[in-house]
Amino acid sequence: MPSYIYKAKKDAVNAITGQISAQNEDDALDMIHQLGLIPVSIEESNSEGVLFSNIREIKISDKDLYLFSKQLANLLKSGVSLLKALEVLSEQTKNVYFSRVLSEISIGVKSGRSFSACLLDYPAIFSSLFVAMVRAGEEMGSLRQMLISVADFFKAQEEFSSKVRSAMVYPVFMLVIGMLTVIFILTFVMPKMSVIFMDAGQSLPLPTRVVMGISQFFRAYGIGVVILGAIGLLAFNRWRRTPEGAILIGQFLLNLPYVRGFVLKVDLARFTRTMSLLLASGLAIMRSIEMAIPMVHNPQLKMDLFSCVQHLAAGENLGMSLSKSNLIPLMMVQLITVGEESGSLQESLGDIAESYEADINETTKLITTVLEPLMILTVGAVVGLIVFAMLLPIFSMDLMAR
Repeated sequence: MPSYIYKAKKDAVNAITGQISAQNEDDALDMIHQLGLIPVSIEESNSEGVLFSNIREIKISDKDLYLFSKQLANLLKSGVSLLKALEVLSEQTKNVYFSRVLSEISIGVKSGRSFSACLLDYPAIFSSLFVAMVRAGEEMGSLRQMLISVADFFKAQEEFSSKVRSAMVYPVFMLVIGMLTVIFILTFVMPKMSVIFMDAGQSLPLPTRVVMGISQFFRAYGIGVVILGAIGLLAFNRWRRTPEGAILIGQFLLNLPYVRGFVLKVDLARFTRTMSLLLASGLAIMRSIEMAIPMVHNPQLKMDLFSCVQHLAAGENLGMSLSKSNLIPLMMVQLITVGEESGSLQESLGDIAESYEADINETTKLITTVLEPLMILTVGAVVGLIVFAMLLPIFSMDLMAR
């Protein structure tokens, strides 16, 4: 069906721009009039659509998606129609881009498209998981309940991310303050002390000469080092997003003794939680796995799960398919096998997710508990060594004077 971009007036002052699907231009004009708008201009867009092409590439945070899902579910529970609820949320949403997207979706729903079909137009905002849950809710007549489940899922994701961010605030703050302190001493304090040492005409101790050399290097090449460091970080950030970079980083993390277990727990917690949610929505096991795999970050684990799908297609059960991977713990395989045999796979996956999430929370607390004093000691040791190197010649001169 062709898509048309229009400009229309809501009243004498306010004008809006939107996109609408219709059989032809006349039908599009009729739909615009039905929306209570006065059309100003209308033109057919290309197959991809041009109005919101930039928005389709903008991601929305889990917090915004949680609020949207929860508020939409509450409005539907209150008896508000889906179309009216979308219009209300479009006006209330503070995020300008998301507000425009919701406005466009409401127009699509009013033109006769399904809610899930409208969500598919914005893959960068609404994941395949979100769309699948909405479609399942539409088919089973339980859209409100599905939206609540999705909201709970995004809330759990946001809470976990928030805990990690909060736990890292103090260590990162200490690191930044420590680095700024060291840079200040090396670039402003140490040069003035160097003049005093040079005027004394005394041979300087090795620690003092080393610190003076570092200070001179920073004064001469500090800006270049900062620029090269920034370029290096940007290049690394782009490289890690490439398939080759993601694979190499994933393999590197799996080769680290203590990091390996934590990385796998995080990915497996996401995978099992998503699987449990999708199975609860009525999706088949194979389709649920295919949709849950994008929640996994480690490329090697992703490959093993894709292989699992192939084994399932060949007639094996889920537990047997997962047992072929050396990255998935035996305990998880056994719990899933028991869940399959007892007909409670969804509950087993939920229990596994809760167990891993609890372990992750405990590990995160332990890391931050150890990291805070370690960061303080490290910063204090570096600053102390610099101060010691600065004072050592003074002590030497004092001893010689005596």
